[in-house]
Amino acid sequence: MSLLTTWGYSIQDETGLTDLLTVEEFNALTANKYAGDTRIPETIKAASMAVRNYCEWHVSPELTCICSERILSGDGRVKRAGADILIQLPAAIVSQVDSVTIDGTAFTDYVLSPNGMLRLFDACLRPVTRRTEITVNYSAGVKEELTDAIKELIASRVTRALAGTAGIASESAGGVSVSYSSGWSNGGGAGTLQSTDVETLEPYKIRGVF
Repeated sequence: MSLLTTWGYSIQDETGLTDLLTVEEFNALTANKYAGDTRIPETIKAASMAVRNYCEWHVSPELTCICSERILSGDGRVKRAGADILIQLPAAIVSQVDSVTIDGTAFTDYVLSPNGMLRLFDACLRPVTRRTEITVNYSAGVKEELTDAIKELIASRVTRALAGTAGIASESAGGVSVSYSSGWSNGGGAGTLQSTDVETLEPYKIRGVF
């Protein structure tokens, strides 16, 4: 199937996007303290979306993706650079590029930078217009074994949402410890990131080149 994401590109995968933390993983991280709470699945979903929205891509799991863009000088994800074309892929951790086509014709002379920027060498030497469409099939995402920090962050956000509204000042459950300020309930729930969350997510945030 092909899933159109809120970040403007499609993800091709049989299951589409999954939450960044499962209910079972949350229960394990919190020593089953909230096991059975019917709010957990939707709260995890809200926290997962908050992380992805901040990072500006799907983050995890590693999936096969597709990005199609038209050449718009200085706009969007595509930019001309002399005879070359630069494409900022909407992902921070791109493991490989499977194919590139320009108006349906395969293009193979390119290089991928660590920041997710693709450079197509001499692509403008062929006839191109503002309607010319470039399609990139690529694989991106944080591998499952490298997501511990993200899972702990999600568990912390969910714990805050489940317990913070009950007026609890602080608590510890399994490997997750949280404290709540007196005004926390007015600062958002699982879908609102705190400054410490942002620091954790910095390595995963897209850093555009233009």
